[in-house]
Amino acid sequence: MALSLSAFLPAALQADVKIGYIDSEILRERMPEFQQIQREIERLRQQYEQEALDRQSKLVKLQEDFQKQELLLSEAKKAQMQVEFEAAVQQLQEFTQDKLGPNGELIRKNIELSSPIFEKVNAALEELAEAESYDFIFDVASNGAIVYA
Repeated sequence: MALSLSAFLPAALQADVKIGYIDSEILRERMPEFQQIQREIERLRQQYEQEALDRQSKLVKLQEDFQKQELLLSEAKKAQMQVEFEAAVQQLQEFTQDKLGPNGELIRKNIELSSPIFEKVNAALEELAEAESYDFIFDVASNGAIVYA
């Protein structure tokens, strides 16, 4: 009897579970707040990329100047120019990492600007879930991530 009761219990519990789905990509496309953030992030990305290109152009100029003057320079001056070039390369790498890298300023700015909107969306989802008695809400755009439980 216990065995037959345990076979029906999961089915009975499962019948009471109410599940909902959202698509966060559609939310991002349709919410003006997200569109504004995307424009701001794109503007900032272009600004950082342009600055990186400017720095890279200066590196190329340094290298060309060195190659033009190499035969006329003393060993000390060559060494000094090599140090300056390596420092400029290092600065470019650091700038690129600081601004455009995975933990860079661009990502942090995106999170900073998006957080209030995500909080607003999450509050609306929670309110809807409680009003409509949803047990779980999944995000299909995030491979089924749970956004409410």
